[in-house]
This record gives sequence, C-alpha cells and structure tokens, in this order.
Amino acid sequence: MPAAPDNHEAHDYAERIRDRLPRRLQELREACGLSMYALWMKCGVSRDMISRIEGGESIPTLHVVAPLTHGVEKKLTELGAMLEEK
Repeated sequence: MPAAPDNHEAHDYAERIRDRLPRRLQELREACGLSMYALWMKCGVSRDMISRIEGGESIPTLHVVAPLTHGVEKKLTELGAMLEEK
C-alpha cells in the first residue's frame, strides 16, 4: 500500500489563508464604507455571520464567501490574491 502524501505544506497554506480572511474581509468592507448591517443588506449574508467571520470564529464556505466578495465589489480571484499577500 502506498504511503499517504505529506500534506503539511497544504495544511500550513490553508491555515495562513484562514488566518488572513477575517482581517481582509473587514478591511474590504470598511474600504467600501459599509457597516456589517449594510453588507448584509447588500449581499444577503447575515450580520451575525459577517461578525463571526471577521472575528475569526467561523470559517465560511464558498457559498458564503462568494456573495460577501460581490458585496465588497471584488471578484473571488481578487480576494484570493489578497489572501496570499502577507
């Protein structure tokens, strides 16, 4: 039986992205001049969920990230690039 691949690099990469998402989302929301409530009204993701994401308490799925990204007037690829930046 083949050995399982060493996925430490992939795990570390995912952790870095997860750690950066809350701050980046908040920065984008504030740059658009949106409160959490206004972003909720614009994209349909609840204010409570936005608060939990920005607080690092929740890891959003793509179904949540996509409308949030649209709400802050970015494309998913742009958000991805921002999450890769240090």
